[in-house]
Amino acid sequence: MKQFKSSDEQIDYLHDNKNIEFQDRDTAKNTLLDCNYYNLISCGKIKFALDINKKSHVYEKHDFIEWCDYFDTDCRVSEYLMSNLIEFERIINSRTAFYVGELIEKDVLTTRQYNEIVEIIANTKIENLDDYIGQETWRYISKMTFGKMKNILFWLLDNHNETYKKVVLGYIFLENGTNAQIKNRINDIILLRNYLFHFTPLNLYLVYAVGKQGRLNNRFRIKVVNFILSLKSDGKIFSQLKEMIIHSNNFIKIKNSHQSD
Repeated sequence: MKQFKSSDEQIDYLHDNKNIEFQDRDTAKNTLLDCNYYNLISCGKIKFALDINKKSHVYEKHDFIEWCDYFDTDCRVSEYLMSNLIEFERIINSRTAFYVGELIEKDVLTTRQYNEIVEIIANTKIENLDDYIGQETWRYISKMTFGKMKNILFWLLDNHNETYKKVVLGYIFLENGTNAQIKNRINDIILLRNYLFHFTPLNLYLVYAVGKQGRLNNRFRIKVVNFILSLKSDGKIFSQLKEMIIHSNNFIKIKNSHQSD
């Protein structure tokens, strides 16, 4: 269990263990306080780690300013993705509210289908709304986060595919593939959202995905990030993301090479 460190202890530790040079300790202490020590350092290690020795990362000497600059890059890319995610979620939520409301309240479902989808919505407790009983469906869905709405999308995918296709129309990434593949993509979008909206660096999302063989493998997460960026792309952000992916791939190679250590 790691022990709490004072600001001075943090800087001494970073200098001694991560080969970070500090030109202005007072400024560095304020930066670590405002940016969150864990987030800034966890982000930078993806770029600056060279190897692992006795389960500890080995770092080339760099100035703290370089670590801050890389963290700022992560923040800029993350904020851009967050804006795209908000717009994407708004559209998917609106479409789901309309089309599922239509299914339920126009009596076009079988009894089994009706009971299943109503149960899914009812089990999602919506703050400030009465228990759902199959009426005003759009109100309940419109209050759901994308994470809560996931189960409705999964149900549509398996049981009413034509409606699912209406909801994701124009998003090829969520239109094509097996149901299992599409569900994994939706789960990864939700995970990306949770990382970014809880201020966890994008770098960490890109490096800690575990593949079927137990080794780190981020290729599916890269596809998700590229999809969210493509919704409204920006050349500079794309270049910065490309750099981050290169560093994340290098970091994964280091981790996988020492998997049995």
